[in-house]
Amino acid sequence: MKKIFLFLLLFSIVDFSFSQEVVTIKSISIFGNLKTKKEIILRELSFKTDEQYTTEVLQTKIEESTNNLRNLELFNFVVISKKKQSNSVNIRIDITEKWYFWPYPIFEISERNFNTWWDEFSANNYSDFSRLNYGIFFNWENFRGRNELLQFKIRRGFKEHYLFSYQIPYFNKNKTIGLNTNVQLFRRKKTFYNTRDNELLYYENNDEYTSEDYGMNLELLFRKGVHKKHKIKGYYFNSRVADSITIKNPNYLQNKQNSGSYFKTTYQFTNEHRDYTVYPLHGHLIEVEASKYFEGSSPINHSELKARIEKYIEPKNRFFIGSSFATKLSSTDDQAYFVQNGFGFEDYVRGYEYYVVDGQQFWLSKTALKYEIVEKTTFEIPYVKMKQFKKSHYSIYLGVFSDMGYIYDLPNKETNPMQSKLLWGKGISLDYVTYYDKILRIEYSINHLGEKGVFLHFSNPFGSKK
Repeated sequence: MKKIFLFLLLFSIVDFSFSQEVVTIKSISIFGNLKTKKEIILRELSFKTDEQYTTEVLQTKIEESTNNLRNLELFNFVVISKKKQSNSVNIRIDITEKWYFWPYPIFEISERNFNTWWDEFSANNYSDFSRLNYGIFFNWENFRGRNELLQFKIRRGFKEHYLFSYQIPYFNKNKTIGLNTNVQLFRRKKTFYNTRDNELLYYENNDEYTSEDYGMNLELLFRKGVHKKHKIKGYYFNSRVADSITIKNPNYLQNKQNSGSYFKTTYQFTNEHRDYTVYPLHGHLIEVEASKYFEGSSPINHSELKARIEKYIEPKNRFFIGSSFATKLSSTDDQAYFVQNGFGFEDYVRGYEYYVVDGQQFWLSKTALKYEIVEKTTFEIPYVKMKQFKKSHYSIYLGVFSDMGYIYDLPNKETNPMQSKLLWGKGISLDYVTYYDKILRIEYSINHLGEKGVFLHFSNPFGSKK
């Protein structure tokens, strides 16, 4: 018995010693980066050459680095492998780059979501195509191979949009300071000017534009490590509206004029640890944003604080739980209509897609339990020779979800019956995820009013991508 005990003890010591073996990274080789500069890839790695790690720590850093490279959204596939030689390791990184230059035509619906557009379309006997947008969008990702983004958009139709945008992840020697900037113009012949009973009210004039919105944005970002990012933003916004909108809603610009403007400065901190920002399954996110509005030609002078926390775990093989909590606090409830943003646009409770719930302060909780009914499957598309498109993948998830939200809109409580009430939507979902970061979500939801419906979405249900 003593011999057996001594053998097991010796085996445990040897096994522990082996698991704690220290290796040195001798080299890092990158293959497949035909466009992407090497320094862009090396910047996302959690390990470096000539550094020493235990085998367990190195494996963890390889997985973390793989996620970091995927979240650049520059590559369809990322594989990091290692080859051991004595006490050293050679690292090999194989990537499959995406197609980066997209001069594609625009043909899209101009609504908050697919269901609100379809409801309006069917109500007009499937003959009203006025709520469609068309045009062209030049989207040049990984511009110059440095993960820069250059965008130029000309969109006509129901909601015109003209945009020029440029983003660069860093421009200093230490690769820590970046810049984002854009200038854009929106024009509409049909503009929503108020919300009543949680439905948008529109004013339309087929002969002239009823609203024109101008926006200029400048962001300075600081990212020293891999996970934490700081942003300082400056934003200017100007809106011009028709006389009828000012008459119908004097609070639209809050200045009894047909033109209103304001300035906004924002500080944002992001701590990003999600495995895949487009459709996360593991990890967590913490995001805090503080903004101060300054008066222009509209009397807007308040502060806002936004926060979001997301957590994703895999308690059992192929079962995933995701949860998020978001909140918004404002220093005043007296806000111009064109500046406030509640539920129904970027933030919403599933099951309430047909409603807009205005408010200056809110909290929003989302939880989902998913089962991976089809694991990530990689395949090659026949007759396609370009490797940016030839190799594809997909996965399918079946889930149940529960969303809760609460919003305050005390100045308009007579016309906003859903404010100061618990909004609860729950249901089941089928999610299809494929390459080029595309998602299709089919959801069957029930809200607290007992209303049921099938809703289509094309993005992450938890609302924060990056």
